[in-house]
Amino acid sequence: MARRTAVVQAFQFDPESDPDGEEVEEVENQRLQQDVSEWCHCGKCATMPTEVENICCLEIPQVTTRLREVEEQLPCMVDHPGLEPVCLNVYSLQNASQIYRADYGPLQFREIHRRYRYLSCRSFVSWCWGFLGRRIRVVIPACVVLRIRSEFPDEEGHYVGFKPPPV
Repeated sequence: MARRTAVVQAFQFDPESDPDGEEVEEVENQRLQQDVSEWCHCGKCATMPTEVENICCLEIPQVTTRLREVEEQLPCMVDHPGLEPVCLNVYSLQNASQIYRADYGPLQFREIHRRYRYLSCRSFVSWCWGFLGRRIRVVIPACVVLRIRSEFPDEEGHYVGFKPPPV
């Protein structure tokens, strides 16, 4: 019996890019110029440093799926009763740190709040999107990022925003 193997065609379904890049640049800068009330639908977002980070929880299907799990209609993901135990609870984050350590080695962050912010973001992504795979990254809604930063603040106010995956 002969085996058939599927041929994988990379980027087969990716949209073609604008050769001049003008249209893309225009859209990217649009949210930086807009007032937060023009793109935030939950009322708890704030303008973030980059355009890609200016996204509301109610714009992301994976996040709104989590919001619909709760019987009462919630206005924002930061109001979800699961956010605290999954992403903000120090004991859950300590456990996430041990799992991370077993899979990837120790975290390189000395400062505890930075470590907790990193683990909180990973926990949120895992909770809403599941396993994404290596070098696949998603943007966390501005309201959730602000909630994580308020729980685990940086004394000097230095935060790392969204980083696209390495090429």
